[in-house]
Amino acid sequence: MSCGSSDDAPGLFGWTPAPPRGQGRPPYVWSREKSNKLMVLFASGYRQRDAAAVLGCDVKTLRKVFPQECKHQAQAELITRSGLMAKLVELAESGNVSAIRQFDKMLTAERLKSVAGTIVERRKEKPEKLGKKDQAKLAAHEMGGKFGARTPPPRLIN
Repeated sequence: MSCGSSDDAPGLFGWTPAPPRGQGRPPYVWSREKSNKLMVLFASGYRQRDAAAVLGCDVKTLRKVFPQECKHQAQAELITRSGLMAKLVELAESGNVSAIRQFDKMLTAERLKSVAGTIVERRKEKPEKLGKKDQAKLAAHEMGGKFGARTPPPRLIN
């Protein structure tokens, strides 16, 4: 048996040599499945380096083949959630009771998340409380009148 035989019978130990192909490695090709997987990874908080490792390519290849997904990496969670919610609405409109319940749970969770965000923003606005010693130091520096810092004498010569 020779390696270049054209018959479809398996060769030695069941091994069939691969047909000859062009030189070089085949290009990494975009597909809907890979794009969805990438968006789910970005929505889960993974970095481009980790997502590239999962998809089996280099970071540069990831940026080249999936430019739109990388561009919208920060909004990936919102994009995937909105897609899920749209699908649930379709199922709920067709009368699927479990989809209605799941959609209600997702809406409640989204409301809680938005309320929690406003509460966190309110907390950030409060000034930091100073301790007794820090207040005393600040008051000593702001002291005016007889015990305050003196003003420098006016310059007599220009």
